[in-house]
Amino acid sequence: MTEHDPFGLRSLTVEQLRSTPGVKWQQHPGRLASWVADMDFPMAPAISERLGSIVDRGMVGYQKWGAGASPAGHAFVDRMASKYNWNIDVERVHDLADVLQGVRLAIGMLTEPGAGIALHTPAYHPFLHSLTDMDRRLVHAPFDIGELREVIAAERPAALLLCHPQNPTGRVFDRPQLEAIASIVEEFDLIVISDEIHSDLVYSPGQHIPFASVSPAMESRTITVTSTSKAFNLAGLRWAVMHVGIERFDAMLRSYPKHWFGSPNMFGVEAAVAAWAESDDWLAAVMGVLDENRHHLAELLDQYLPGALYRVPDATYLAWIDCSMLGDGDAPFELFQSRGVELSPGTQFGAGGSGHVRLNFATSPSVLEQVVATMAGESLA
Repeated sequence: MTEHDPFGLRSLTVEQLRSTPGVKWQQHPGRLASWVADMDFPMAPAISERLGSIVDRGMVGYQKWGAGASPAGHAFVDRMASKYNWNIDVERVHDLADVLQGVRLAIGMLTEPGAGIALHTPAYHPFLHSLTDMDRRLVHAPFDIGELREVIAAERPAALLLCHPQNPTGRVFDRPQLEAIASIVEEFDLIVISDEIHSDLVYSPGQHIPFASVSPAMESRTITVTSTSKAFNLAGLRWAVMHVGIERFDAMLRSYPKHWFGSPNMFGVEAAVAAWAESDDWLAAVMGVLDENRHHLAELLDQYLPGALYRVPDATYLAWIDCSMLGDGDAPFELFQSRGVELSPGTQFGAGGSGHVRLNFATSPSVLEQVVATMAGESLA
């Protein structure tokens, strides 16, 4: 670590990463790992210190947090107010194990089997699997607002599952787009489940706007789910949070016995507090590296894989790359896999994914170049 790289973000090597214990680098040994949405970066010091202090005190029993949201739930309220100018009632905040739990609870309690759920596609594949598993009908939502209204009018879904910022494309919905979506939501009496887990990963000059903050009417129709897990690389600590603007859904949740849906993990709660309250300097450094990488990736693709099409994302550390010049379906993924790189196959993300791959560029610049060169069948050694 140096003054130029205070958190050790730019100096990672493949050898170091292959020694890490997580699924990203261990599930496909021998390949360069650019698939699952985990960053390669080391933990923020404030989070590491907070977790270390828990271990040092030697007590990990039941916590006395009182009724309602955990300390992380309160930190979420503070974060929404300070960073996004969205002032919410902590009484409408519920702790979760992960974002997908909140999505499934909302779909399961607020819609009936067979109901249509609108979702922008290509889409985060666990959402697609959840709709199938829960016997809900996928309504492919186009990104164009005019086309979106036509689809909603024709298909009459019960809900819009909004991934905002969007995974895998990295799109950010700006205020005019959100207001247009809100108008459609109101016109067709939809509920909205807004996954905003990538909200802290929007690049300047873009800005994340919580969908529920667009208007009081939208807040009353929206369930917002998020977590520190993506921006602060904490997925294994199993904590997320849900703001419930829909009054009847809040009443449904509270009608169940306490902890019916599980209770928050102490380490996850403490890590989330340290992330949102004490780790913005680390996040700023991460965003600096990611910003460089997202643009450098365009140059690397031009150099090593000319013909690949890539739109520099507005948010996230995920690149959605059209490699159809190498074949349709999973052909590009399989070719890159055979050359020694593990990516996410585009077909995993449903409609529009054929010929694509999703590449995770949350790593050091040198590792990123090694990944792209290896995709092209070249070696930097």
